[in-house]
Amino acid sequence: GPTLHYFSLALAIGICFGIYSSIFVAAAIVMRLGLKREDLVKPIRKKDATEVELP
Repeated sequence: GPTLHYFSLALAIGICFGIYSSIFVAAAIVMRLGLKREDLVKPIRKKDATEVELP
């Protein structure tokens, strides 16, 4: 009924705001720790001649 509709709307809005605020809190923590993007990205390995690429 209409009660469930408004409850689900409020729940969806709360989830969106929660995600939005979590991203900004996490970004502030990462900046405070002094991490850079290069620290978080996995380095690219060069292929050796002995490595075989499987299909």
